[in-house]
Amino acid sequence: MAPLLATFEDSALIKLTLAGQTECFTVLMDRHLAAIKRCIGSMVRNTTDADDLLQEVLLKVWRHLSTFRSESSFRTWMTRVAVNETLQSYRRKRRTSICQTLGDFDTFASPNESPLQSLARVEVTQAVRGAVAGLPAIYSQVLILREFEQLSTREIARSLHSSTGAVKTRLFRGRIMLLAALQSTA
Repeated sequence: MAPLLATFEDSALIKLTLAGQTECFTVLMDRHLAAIKRCIGSMVRNTTDADDLLQEVLLKVWRHLSTFRSESSFRTWMTRVAVNETLQSYRRKRRTSICQTLGDFDTFASPNESPLQSLARVEVTQAVRGAVAGLPAIYSQVLILREFEQLSTREIARSLHSSTGAVKTRLFRGRIMLLAALQSTA
């Protein structure tokens, strides 16, 4: 039966696959796999990564075969899926490499400060973080977003679904509470 299926056009194989004849999907993949492999290989030099991406592409094509609209050839659609998946992979790698933390940067000494100054800075940082963590959540959120994330009052209001007046009030009260908490520990 497989040699007969090999003579079918892509559109017929897609319809049969969607109707439940999964062997038709195998015929489709055999027909287009080499082109997709070349496409991914031209963008990814590491063969292991290319093989992983090829597997991801095949899974996506299988899962989303019903969304193929026949506006272009099946190979073109599959190539677009491969390109998108490869670009997404680059984005994921770039995001994780940028966002990986190396630890607490506050503990590193600056070349401009003595070991005693570095220790004092670390202790102050820990005290402030502890005091902020001890505040009620409504105030600590606003303080963190304003002082550490350096968002504007309007941005904070938008992210917390609040008014700018409420954010300003919480900032004022939060700073007073933070000052009181720091003075009580000193």
